[in-house]
Amino acid sequence: MDKKKALVVGGYGTVGSIISEILAKDERIMPVIAGRNESRAKELAHKLQVEWRTIDICDAKSISSALPNIGVIINCFSGPFTHAPLLLPELSAKSGIHYMDVSGSYEYTERFLKLNELALKNNMTLITALGTNPGIPGIALMSAKDDFEMLESGRIVFVFGTRLDGISASSLKELKHMFDVKPLIWKKPRWIKPNASSRKEYVGKPFEREVYLGVSVTRDLLTIPELVDVDELSFWSGSQSTGQGLVMIAGLKLGLTRSDRGAQLFLNMLKQMGKTKQSIPGALIKVEVTGMKQGIRQKRTMEMYCDENYATALAPAIACQQIVEKKITRRGAFVPPEIVPATDFMDRLGKFAIHSSVATEEC
Repeated sequence: MDKKKALVVGGYGTVGSIISEILAKDERIMPVIAGRNESRAKELAHKLQVEWRTIDICDAKSISSALPNIGVIINCFSGPFTHAPLLLPELSAKSGIHYMDVSGSYEYTERFLKLNELALKNNMTLITALGTNPGIPGIALMSAKDDFEMLESGRIVFVFGTRLDGISASSLKELKHMFDVKPLIWKKPRWIKPNASSRKEYVGKPFEREVYLGVSVTRDLLTIPELVDVDELSFWSGSQSTGQGLVMIAGLKLGLTRSDRGAQLFLNMLKQMGKTKQSIPGALIKVEVTGMKQGIRQKRTMEMYCDENYATALAPAIACQQIVEKKITRRGAFVPPEIVPATDFMDRLGKFAIHSSVATEEC
């Protein structure tokens, strides 16, 4: 059987190398390591016994030369997706190649979704925002859709541990753009500005104290009320350490991430702040759904505690497998809740090395 070749852009980076290693174990898929650094691409390709290619996502000629015989593109380049060019997904669609990326950018997603007509015309599937956050939380929420006769509310909580293992200087720069997005909550029939934008609460293990949370919104969540009838929907995020979180917000607002060097120095300072006896690595994703099932009002809580980089890599790796298996067949440009088979995705996610649990109670 011929393997489907998946071009992993940034395939030797922190997230990309994990994706490449996962796909290299799949007998149906061959990862092709790609990036601007030829020596790093060759080194990992040799280790995994796969192919490699060089690519610059800002250069059409470079992109085109890397695409022959590719069936799927996974873009996890190191850098903010906000204001990044759409050359790669555009040329992917025009070349007859399915595409996905790990962007968390609201601005990028807005532009990306305008590629829908191009993707339809060329019979291709393009998916953005496939990461730990956004990505997995929205898919997890959608996985509850088929189990409830009626959904009443959905609430997502995302909490960083203080070690910030999953944050790079480039992702810190992206966070600046994410904080610029005005917070919204869904109160049927519209998205509105919340009355209270912050709170402290106990979110559960491994966080033993109350955590400061702020309400925000990710672009993929805006599609959920269009997909399923729900009365309320909100997204909350925060840090294990209130002090560290406030310093992060202040530094982002002051523009400490304007340059690569400034972002790295700021990140080093934040990580130093997080080095305590109580510091926790990884991140917690908590999805709470209430609704009616067999005439009984129930609350379901799904929790995932994981290394953020690892979870970000798992999302596109699983979606790539779903495309190869033809479990994803719709064509166009999408965010994950619209297109990813949620129950199948969550079943696969649970087979990897993350700590997950699901609890249901009457309420």
